[in-house]
Amino acid sequence: MIAESNSALLHIATDLINIPSVTGSERAVLEYLEEMLVGMQLVTHRETVEQDRWNLYAGWTDTTDVVFCTHVDTVPPFIPADVHGDILSGRGSCDTKGIIASMIMAGYQLLADGFSPAYLFVVGEETDSIGAKTAAASGRKANFFIVGEPTDNILATGHKGVVSYTLKAAGRAAHSAYPENGSSAIHLLLDVLEKLRRADWGSSPVLGEATMNVGLISGGVAMNTLAPDAAATVIHRIVDDSTQRRQQVLDIVAGYLDVEFHSTSEPQLLTTVPGFPQKAVSFGTDIPYLSAMGRCLLYGPGSIHDAHTPNEKNSVTAMNTAVESYIQLFHALRRS
Repeated sequence: MIAESNSALLHIATDLINIPSVTGSERAVLEYLEEMLVGMQLVTHRETVEQDRWNLYAGWTDTTDVVFCTHVDTVPPFIPADVHGDILSGRGSCDTKGIIASMIMAGYQLLADGFSPAYLFVVGEETDSIGAKTAAASGRKANFFIVGEPTDNILATGHKGVVSYTLKAAGRAAHSAYPENGSSAIHLLLDVLEKLRRADWGSSPVLGEATMNVGLISGGVAMNTLAPDAAATVIHRIVDDSTQRRQQVLDIVAGYLDVEFHSTSEPQLLTTVPGFPQKAVSFGTDIPYLSAMGRCLLYGPGSIHDAHTPNEKNSVTAMNTAVESYIQLFHALRRS
């Protein structure tokens, strides 16, 4: 029985990985999941997000208590599945197609035991969380959502929030031998970025220190010309109030640069269950939006350090452990 279960789990995970689903192109993987869920005798529902993109619900009723939930999109590029011993590699192996396979296998076991699992699979988590935002606006509710992300099979106590933005600096071009005749947008941008980097962005006893990353810088026209324009894109992983941190950014850049905010989300303190190892994580999820639908837990096999990399991988052993843990969490939450 264990060998058959391992084979089925690996088969589902491999199939999912081999269906490309880079953000914006999730249709094929959703159709595969819908066929499987219908085969499990679960009633499914498509919730339109955009043309050819939808969220997929399965097994929902007016009294749905516990929902298995994660996203189906991946970052580019597509990488096909490969298996070496206990290691399954390929795009989505840990973020999050290996997780989806574990959730599906947990559902098979719950159904065999006479229980009714429910699912929500969303699109767009890797970019703008449009699927989770659409689901949150639907009015659907459940008591608990077990959200899947790679947490090393450790229950997350919380995760950081986000404030991201682009800074734009304006200068005046001039020959670099005569800087008094112009002003460098790049120099101005670097000065303000240094002020931002040196600022205190807060800390939390649960989530640790806030962090800041300057991910992109552009500007200038030539080495020997003062730059007439420059821009930088910045992301903060925040641990407290996003409104306060947005205002801090505005206060630092005021009078120097223009700022265009992109995404903002609050840090999350999550529901946990006694008896499970626990830790805080730094990466973001759909939970800031899903939390409007019910209390959220965060758990899944695989390491976030492997996600989004050319060597993304998961282990079949970890995925099997997750199957059992998802079943245990389902029962613990159902009784609470």
